[in-house]
Amino acid sequence: MRISVLSLHTSPAAQPGQGDAGGMNVYVDQSVRALAAAGHRVDVFTADPGGIDGTGGTGQRLQISESITLHHLPVDARTKDELADAIDELARLLIDHPGFRAAEFVWAHYWISAEAGLRAHDIAGESVRPPLAVSMHTIGAVKNRDSETSHERPQRLQAEERIAAEADLLVAATPAERRDLISELRADQDSIVIARPGVDHCLYRPAAKSAARQRLGLPDDEAIVLYVGRMQFIKGTDVAVDSLADLRRRNPHLASRTRGILLGAVSGVDAGGTARSASPLPGSGSSSYLRQLTTAISAEPSVEVRPPVPAHVLVDYYRAADVLIVPSRSESFGLVAAEAAASGLPAIASAVGGLPEIVEHGHSGLLIADHNPHHWATAIETLLSDEHFRAELGAHGVERADRFDWGRTVAAVLDALPAAVPAGCCEALGVF
Repeated sequence: MRISVLSLHTSPAAQPGQGDAGGMNVYVDQSVRALAAAGHRVDVFTADPGGIDGTGGTGQRLQISESITLHHLPVDARTKDELADAIDELARLLIDHPGFRAAEFVWAHYWISAEAGLRAHDIAGESVRPPLAVSMHTIGAVKNRDSETSHERPQRLQAEERIAAEADLLVAATPAERRDLISELRADQDSIVIARPGVDHCLYRPAAKSAARQRLGLPDDEAIVLYVGRMQFIKGTDVAVDSLADLRRRNPHLASRTRGILLGAVSGVDAGGTARSASPLPGSGSSSYLRQLTTAISAEPSVEVRPPVPAHVLVDYYRAADVLIVPSRSESFGLVAAEAAASGLPAIASAVGGLPEIVEHGHSGLLIADHNPHHWATAIETLLSDEHFRAELGAHGVERADRFDWGRTVAAVLDALPAAVPAGCCEALGVF
């Protein structure tokens, strides 16, 4: 089958953890590879302001493999918000592209891609279009609800309601996301399929901690608390820093031999160098939150900021660390927690969104019901003080992570299409 995958605001070839790249980039990259492995031909479309591979430039074409081609649509947008204002232009570029016109199935990721896909159909005015599946990854109304803010643009909120009503298939990562699609966007429950994201088990698997630390230049006698991802309010980066500061107040001896590594960059800003300077976060002056975060990092001697790294290095951080912390205020799934679990690293995670699907409290990690740094510091102290408990949680996490498989992810989506698409549509298009 000829499949078009839309990942317009961020390229799957970009480095996760910087700019607007994160778990969604990994999801798109790995699910596309799984589609190709299943025998499908895939055209991936992006308009990432950072370029096709995060290096800048538009209008490029990158041949990922014999069956996967990555296309960069030439749009003059420098940010994700500017891209959202250019959706009609994106839709026309898609219509004009022979790869998109040849698609028998379209899978859109995030609301910008889904809205562009729907508008492309509106502009083309065709009576029959290929079935459209949508993975939201995050839902604006849910982010506002979970963070107790109203930061999401009305344009996004309105578009997501339309997407929920008009897409042929909505792909939820977890039952919790399915409930959110129904309650927040009034989606038809029969249009939703649950397809849990996967993990690359060939890469993310347990290995010797000492060897990983040696490769990363980390000492054997430190306790390492790891945070992975973009630095932003919704990800709870402030909670990570404040909990380590609280640990210093409650247990100075343990804190003196603990290193907190923040592996990532400011959201929307490409990563700079390793930082332990007066301004540890590149671009951190852009908001009061980031200014306060920079001050907190500078004041806590145990915290070190490191730039995001490719997957083959990231796995060594998982193996080298003692605890992963995922203090997100909203999280549709939490791919970092799943990768860490597969690598044998137990997580302390927020009890929000899809994270309880990955972290089973007291069995494969710990869940925290709020974002009070004192409670997070208590959990960190508990795990760092009990090596046997950490090992037990890590072993159970590896077992639990076996359920996450990219082949099963794409199979669940493809298997759900015939039931979601109106009768006769797939046959008219020659699909299935």
